[in-house]
Order: sequence, then C-alpha cells, then structure tokens
Amino acid sequence: MDDNRRRELTDEELLGIRDEVDSVERRVTGTIEPGLRGIVIAVAVLAGILSMILPQAGTATGWDVLVHDDTAVAEGVILPLRLFAGGLVFVVIASAAALLARRWVLAWVATLGSGFVSFLGLLAVWSRQTLAVDSTGGGPGVGLFLAWAAVAVLTFQWLRIVWTRVELTHGRPIPNN
Repeated sequence: MDDNRRRELTDEELLGIRDEVDSVERRVTGTIEPGLRGIVIAVAVLAGILSMILPQAGTATGWDVLVHDDTAVAEGVILPLRLFAGGLVFVVIASAAALLARRWVLAWVATLGSGFVSFLGLLAVWSRQTLAVDSTGGGPGVGLFLAWAAVAVLTFQWLRIVWTRVELTHGRPIPNN
C-alpha cells in the first residue's frame, strides 16, 4: 500500500475516536493540579494535626476537646469548640483525600468544609475569650489559634485551586498558577 494515499475513516472509526476524545476530556476536566499550593496545603494539614496535640482550651488538647474527656469538661469546653475540633478532623481528611486523588469534586468538598470550619474557628475562639466571670476554664490555647490559622490557609488555598482548575476552553488549558 502506498504511504502517500489517504484512507477515509468509516463512521464507526470516527465514532470510536470521538468517544475516546470525550472520555479523555472528562478525565482531564475532573482533575486538579495544585502545583506549589499542594505543598502549602500539606504543611497546613500537618499544622492542623499538630494543633490537635497542643492545648486548645486551658490545658485541654484538641483530642481532649474532640472526645470531650475529663480534662475538657474541667476546662468548661462548650459546643463551638467541640464542633471546631470535629470540623478540623474533617478538613484534614478531606484535604488529604483531595490532594491524593486530585479530583475536582473532592477539592470542592475540602473548600466548602474548610470555609465552614473557619467560621466555626471564629466562634470557638470567641467562646473561649468570653468566658463567664465565675468560669474555672482557661482561655484559648496556642493549639486553637494554630488550628484556626491552618484552616484559614486551607480555605484560601483550596479556593484558589478550584477557581483555576483546568478547563478546556477554545482548546487551551488554563494553567493553575
């Protein structure tokens, strides 16, 4: 067969090629490329994990607050701080899953979760700073501030990633810078 001759493709071959291109396009548009933001997210996740072993309310660590043990009860831990500790665990897991899977949907889950937990962090700090005069509990600890800062960084980084995900527009991907 002469290499200079062109062969016409059949309709079945064209449909097969179209299906393959469509599947590649779906796979590409469903992924994220965090780049250097992925390193910042990983460090913020580690800071969130570290904050769970540091005091968040008086002498109660994040784990004490999460499981509401005797130390947390003695410090007078109330619902906003417990919700924040639980939300922090969710954000750490969601962020790690989104980084590992590189899926756009998981990145949105991490974004929305970290945004909501940032608000819970505000309530947690506020509730520890406005204790009743006769309260025996301590104020907010370094772990609480570290956790709140880590969640705020995660929110900002995930927002930047999901808003600049790879989109196929006019045949050119938009880079994730």
